[in-house]
Amino acid sequence: MRRLIVTAADEGFMPLLRSLVGSIERCGLQPSEALACLDVGMSAESRAWAARHAAQVVEPGWDLPVGQGLRERQPHLRALTGRPFLREYFPGYDVYLWIDADAWVQERFALDWLFEAAAGGALAAVPQVDRAYRHDAGLLGWRMGRMEHYFGRAAGVRSLWDTYVNAGVFALRADAPHWQAWAGQFRRGLQASGGALCCDQTALNHALWEGGLPLHPLPALCNWLCHLAMPVVDPVRGRFCEPFAPRRVLGIVHAAGKTKDVAAGVSREKSLRPATHSFPPP
Repeated sequence: MRRLIVTAADEGFMPLLRSLVGSIERCGLQPSEALACLDVGMSAESRAWAARHAAQVVEPGWDLPVGQGLRERQPHLRALTGRPFLREYFPGYDVYLWIDADAWVQERFALDWLFEAAAGGALAAVPQVDRAYRHDAGLLGWRMGRMEHYFGRAAGVRSLWDTYVNAGVFALRADAPHWQAWAGQFRRGLQASGGALCCDQTALNHALWEGGLPLHPLPALCNWLCHLAMPVVDPVRGRFCEPFAPRRVLGIVHAAGKTKDVAAGVSREKSLRPATHSFPPP
């Protein structure tokens, strides 16, 4: 089974991309796996670097009806509109694993669990729930507002109680029905907003609900959202861990939101960005 790990970056995200790629390489790509990247605004030098580390680097187009104003102001949004079309951009693989460039792999088990969970045809993704997570009114309002703008009031309310997955890390089989359903819901939402609001995560969750599509939810260890709970550093193991006992080691650390340059741990001596770590290999 051929498996592809895909990410994306523009020039501003290159430091994060380098950290992500380095973390994947330290964990070790298996013989059946490859790495690919969507170029959504790299310099020539950065693209050349990416091409040395990835099997394919592709510049996506605008696959969905995003408004012209957003296209001009935020060309990096092609990373969002391109995600439902990974099969078209990188054909020939059996399973695709997406990981945002502001995430990185600390332990190999997270990649293995994602690939294994997706092998049966379900979407392997991580719900935005954990006993350590704290959802404030601003974050919940953001989620609800986008869902309501795309799909109406009832969908907005549903986003507060139904399973809601994070689209920054997921795995999905090439022949799964989710791709087409996701693209269709994304198009519907963009049309409802006049192309002025681009949110693929909103569309993905609505596609799961409306279509009853199979989901294999994985624990937060496989996509730890630092903006919902900061991890802690275990000084003995030299690893980022969940903040409460038993302090299990995190597989993927996702510096989402405003946490990309924030330190973690009681002494706050380590950045969330792995390029600054001297952690031992996994």
